[in-house]
Amino acid sequence: MFGTLLVAACATLAPESPDERVKAMVARLGGTFEIDSSVPGSPLVKIDLHRSDVTDADLALLARLGTLRELDLRLTGVSDAGVRHLAGLTRLETLNLFRTKLTDSGLESLSELTGLRTLLIGGTGVTDEGLAHLRRFDHLRKLSVFDTAVSDEGIPRLAALPSLEILLIGKSGISESGAAELQRRKPRISFREM
Repeated sequence: MFGTLLVAACATLAPESPDERVKAMVARLGGTFEIDSSVPGSPLVKIDLHRSDVTDADLALLARLGTLRELDLRLTGVSDAGVRHLAGLTRLETLNLFRTKLTDSGLESLSELTGLRTLLIGGTGVTDEGLAHLRRFDHLRKLSVFDTAVSDEGIPRLAALPSLEILLIGKSGISESGAAELQRRKPRISFREM
């Protein structure tokens, strides 16, 4: 009996894994997550916290999730302070920060996420200057700057993204002539979802 109690007591004292703490946080916030059951330990690969009350402090829990490939934080109050916690998530392929409090400073903290294929930063405080932080994003295929201050001045930085195929520019500062110039430089680019 004593051995059973000791094992039970030790089990309750065992530290939770980072994945388990994140799963509990996601559940508390009403979000969803996906795991990869084909990999030992079934790591987290996708987290969706859109329209939740996730805070900048909550995002600190994500810092050690090296297996995360998709993260949706759109329509939340997340700011540059929270985005800084994502800097080490180098396996991220999709990051949705639409209508968050992201600015150029927060975008700079993401400059090491060079594996991103989709980055949605529409409705944020990102400007032409912030686009400089994307210069190493060689795999970026889809970018949304919808409803931002990004303008024709950012065209050279956008044209330099080698894999860019879809650029969402509605309500941005990019003019028709700016879009035409980008189309001339990147003939395969589309300005709408496909």
